[in-house]
Order: sequence, then C-alpha cells, then structure tokens
Amino acid sequence: MRLQSSSERPNASFTLLKNELRNQVPRISLLFALALIGTGVALIQPYLFKLLIDTAIPAADIGLVGLLLVGMLIVPLLSAGLNSVNHYLRAYIGEGVAQRLRQELFDHLLRVRLAELDQFTSGEHVHRLTRSCGRIGEVYVSEHLLPLAMNAILLIGTLAAMTALHWRLSLLALLAFPFAYFLTRKTRGRAQSLYRDQSDLLEAGQSYLNEVFPGMRAIRASNAQSYEEGRWREWLTAHRDIKARVAAFHELIRIVLPESINQVAAGLVLGYGAFEIIQGRLTIGSLVAFIAYLPRAYAVLQALLGAHVNLQEARINAERVDALLALPREPSGHTLLGRGPSIEEKDAETALQPVGASLAFQNVSFDYGRGDFGAWELNFSVAPGEFVGIVGPSGGGKSTIIELIMGFYTPQSGKITIDGINLLELSLESLRSRVGLVSQETFLWNATISDNILYPERDDAGRSRQAAREAQIDEFIIGLPDAYQTVVGERGMTLSGGERQRLAIARALLQRPRLLLLDEATSALDALTEQKVRVAIDKARAGRTAIVVAHRLTTVLNADRILVIDQGRIVEMGSRHELLARQGLFFDLYQAQSLKSEQ
Repeated sequence: MRLQSSSERPNASFTLLKNELRNQVPRISLLFALALIGTGVALIQPYLFKLLIDTAIPAADIGLVGLLLVGMLIVPLLSAGLNSVNHYLRAYIGEGVAQRLRQELFDHLLRVRLAELDQFTSGEHVHRLTRSCGRIGEVYVSEHLLPLAMNAILLIGTLAAMTALHWRLSLLALLAFPFAYFLTRKTRGRAQSLYRDQSDLLEAGQSYLNEVFPGMRAIRASNAQSYEEGRWREWLTAHRDIKARVAAFHELIRIVLPESINQVAAGLVLGYGAFEIIQGRLTIGSLVAFIAYLPRAYAVLQALLGAHVNLQEARINAERVDALLALPREPSGHTLLGRGPSIEEKDAETALQPVGASLAFQNVSFDYGRGDFGAWELNFSVAPGEFVGIVGPSGGGKSTIIELIMGFYTPQSGKITIDGINLLELSLESLRSRVGLVSQETFLWNATISDNILYPERDDAGRSRQAAREAQIDEFIIGLPDAYQTVVGERGMTLSGGERQRLAIARALLQRPRLLLLDEATSALDALTEQKVRVAIDKARAGRTAIVVAHRLTTVLNADRILVIDQGRIVEMGSRHELLARQGLFFDLYQAQSLKSEQ
C-alpha cells in the first residue's frame, strides 16, 4: 500500500502543525505547568493589596506591612523569571513548527513535477518557504496559539478570584467580553482580505528581487537603472500603504475598540463598587484588589481576541503553503506497480552489456498544455554506442525529446524504452543516475570548481580531476591561482560560457553515464570556444550512447545519424550526406549556416 503524501491531504500545513505539536508534548506540558504556577503568582499581588489596606494599615501592624511589601517585591521578580522561561519554550516550540513546515515543503518541492513547479515564480517559492512557514510557526504558534491556552488558564483564575471578592461586580465586568468578541468576529473577513493583499505584495517583491540581481548586467547594458528604480519605488509605496492599513486595522480591532469597551466597563465597575462600599457590602481593599484584577482580565481578553484575528493571517499563509504542498510529485516508478525497479536490478535480470544504452521512442506524443505541440508521434531508436544528432528550427520540439528522456515530463501517449525497459517501470533516481545531461543553461553553485564537478558529493577530489580531463578543462583549471579550489561565483559568472559548459560535461561524466544527453550545449558560444567544447563532447561520448541537440549543425556533422525535427515531428532522418542529398529542411539549414566547406 502506498503511503499518502502530505500533498494529497487537505490542510496539509495544519496537519503538519498538529503532528509537530504532538512531538513537542513534553515541552508543552512543562509550558502549561509553568502557566499554572504563573497564574497563581499573578493572582497573589492584588490580594496583597487587599491585606495591606483592609488589615495591616487599620491594625497599624508594621511587621505585617513589611512582610506584605517584601511579598510585593518578590512576586513581580518571580513572575518575570517564569515569563522568561515561558517565552523561551514558546519560541522553541514555534520554531520547531516552522522548521517542520520548511523541511517538509522543501523536500516536497525537490520532487514536484517540473511542469507544476513552473506555475510559480522562484520568489513565491522562497517567500512561502521562509515567511509563510515562519508566520505560521514562529508568530502564530509561538505568540498566539500557545499563549491562547495559557491565557485561558489565567482568565479562569482571574475571574475566579474576582468572583470570590464580589460576584456581582464580576458579572458587570463580564459585559465587555461579548461586545468585544462580536466586533472581532464581524471584522474577520476584512482581516483575511488585508492579510491576503499583504502576502501577495510581499511575494511580488520577493519575485522581483530574484529577477533583478541575476539580471544586473542586462539592466546596466540597457541603461534601465532609472526604470528599475521606478518599479522598486512603486513596490515600496504599495508596501508602505498596505503596512499602514494593516497596522491601523490591528490598532482598531485589537486595541482601540476593546480598550474603549473595557474603559466603559471599568467605569461601571468603579461606580457600582463605590455604591457597594457605601452600602457596607464591600471593603475598600476588596475594591482595590478587584480593580487590580480587572486590567489583567481585560488584557487576557485582548490577547484571546488578537489570537482570533491573527488566525486569519495564519490561514492565509497556510493557504499558500498548501498550494505548493498540493503540487503532484514526480512518480517514483510505474503508477500501478509502486516503486519501479532500479536499472541495477534490471541489469541483473537481462545481463545488459556495460556499454552505451539503447533507446527507443514508439509513437510518443506530448504537449505542454498551452495549446501548442511538444512532440507528435515520434518513432526512432538509438543503438548502444551510437551518436545521434537532433536539429531543426527553434521551437520545433528538439529539447522536448531530452526532457522526456530525463523523465521531466511524461508522454500523453506512446512509450519510451531504455535497453528495452519502459521508462515508467524504472525509478527516476536510478534512471537519472545512468543518464548524463548537459544543457544550454549550465547551472553552477557559488562554490569551488571541485565541489561543482562532484555535486552532490564532495569527498573525492581525484574523481573530479579525472572527469575534468575527460571534459578537456583540466589544463585550464590547474592554471588558476587556486586550481580546483577556485570559487566560481554565483551561477558560475566568473567563468566563460565555454568553461561553464565543459564543467557541466565533467559533472555529467562523473556519473559514468551510459547515455549522454547534450541540449544546445554550444549554441551560445563563439567559434573557438565551440571547437573546444566539441572536442570535449567527442572525448566524452567515447564508449557511450550520445544524443546531441544542436542549433549549430557543426556540433553534429559527425553524428552517425541526424534527426531533423520540425513542429514536433521527425521530418527527416539519416546521415549528413544522405540528408544533404535529399535537399530538404536539413539542406536549407546547412546552406543558411554556410557550412559548404565542411562537406
């Protein structure tokens, strides 16, 4: 039976929250124990006032006055110490919830289908991983949910003490509660709207910054600094506006209206208390103690109402986290068979030769859901050790073939096999461990050259150098001041395009792939650099199957076969000489790139 993932459960973020709180039961229990002690300590102070006014002063008991004053000094210090421990535990538990959400969400996003992941910007991913998870755990749980239970304990204790002093005054004081709750409940919709607008704006700002800094060269090359300054200024103005509106809303709902109601109720309590003293049914000390309890009760009421208001913010952030957790993951194997067998297991069954892999597309069709083509009824096979080039006009569907082989997307129809095995019957991890991919947009971490080649491993510098030799870049690396320990900068920007491409080839070769895929690996390079990369490709494909998608035909002129793709279909197939003799699309591309001298 396949376990249900977090993405398949409704309200996944709150489910994770509850699970983490269960794990924190020992700390939560200690928190409640401290809350009970703290409530008892907090209730002592007003009673000391009563004893001072009604007993010690009338009796002129100096010793009792001294003891009461010492008690009035000790109680606040004890309360401060308990509050410090209380805050630490709440922060620890809240951070635990945020950490659980961030870890689960990050792990999930690493495995989400790329087509689904592309629906959101990187800024949205970052914002939801950092702020949204933090607002749920570090703010809502720590500052509102956990204090909610503790405040309830304090409120019950305070009302009990007030009732013991004078039950009729307690009933009068309680009039503020339903009015304050009614006003808070009526504004819940407005709170959700404000928090949603604020979250949308923050996500937009995060996305904008994620685009600006990587695009700094393009901005300056276009003299667009003033334009971007204006865009950022517009965001700052909008952010200031929403922050002001949220702050004003908080002030009105959590402070102004409740305080106004509380002040009216307190005035009624004082007036009725004075009447009771005149009638001899209440002492002055009891009224002073009651008035000391009253702000505590109303402060707790405000905290409870604040938790209700902030629950709306937590819900908005949970919606955003849930939207990502709901994205479907890549299948780990055949959808009916559960986890598919690894290639190693299939190797043992079929005794495959340790040479290049075979590959076949059988009536494969796929589209990206945009109403246009991706691939249409593709039929071709690649023999072990064969070098196949794929060319065609831009947007014709060449890279789609690579993405289908890698399992980034699944065909709507047809079948793709590697060594005769349906890709859907293989675990993606095993498949990708045997396929090396070098794409046009080479991604490098802001780390050393050695770390980038070894990624995701970091424990064998000798292997990284061997792979670099095969990729024809070792000589360049050892000529650097720090050699393999040279840090390449963010996205490898300190290296040239050709150097980045050859590092990518080295990283792909480190896996010892039986199938090497190169997707437009030379399209953005100058002629001399392209020549170096072509040499690296020729060396890299020795002893393995290679499929090379190319915009420049020079990259694949020596291929065993060339597939010509146009509008998602294979329109021509054959060797370079066969295709030139047909004088079809390949011939036109060949002529357009002025490659007659290569013939």
